[in-house]
Amino acid sequence: MKIRSITYFCDPKYPLEENILHTAGDFLSKARSAYEAAGYEVQTTRLATIPFPRLLGEKHLAELPKFANDVSKLIQSVGIAYASAGPALPELPNSYRVIPDAIAASENIFFGGVMADETSIHLAQVKACADVIVKCAPLDPNGFANLRFAALANVRAGAPFFPAAYWNADEPAFAIAVESADVAVSAFREEKTLEDGRSALVAEITEHGQAIA
Repeated sequence: MKIRSITYFCDPKYPLEENILHTAGDFLSKARSAYEAAGYEVQTTRLATIPFPRLLGEKHLAELPKFANDVSKLIQSVGIAYASAGPALPELPNSYRVIPDAIAASENIFFGGVMADETSIHLAQVKACADVIVKCAPLDPNGFANLRFAALANVRAGAPFFPAAYWNADEPAFAIAVESADVAVSAFREEKTLEDGRSALVAEITEHGQAIA
């Protein structure tokens, strides 16, 4: 098992409060050292914020490209590889339209767009997400700009995987994203029945979970 990312969640405020990102960088550096000392390879450290429409407010949505560029520079200075500014929100339709320019203005900032939640599928936002994807496609000759955008359907805050990650609380937190297909392969390799394999897999996941926690 490898740790794909240690993801730190916070509200960095707007205007951006640099000390919050410095705190994030310090925490992630210490967390990385701790997990590596425990025997886990840590591939990246990342930051995820509250949804950018709530962070910036409706009046400042046009500032998203500059905000993304500022965050991009700051996280690099504190040793964080990537950041997610969270998703555009259905209640602020214009928040979807500013994402392509923000992706173009930054290299390591990710975004999402909510198209469905616990209440319903938002058809207008399904189209808005599709429009973002179409506009982002030509930003990179290999189409990689779209790797930094996710159309979200019922994804809750606190997931550590990008580009879906975002936060929804005042207090910071963190989560671990793992690569663990090798755990399943290892668990079933020597077992002769599905039940034996299942038991071995549960035991291995429990062991890693206790170590990571």
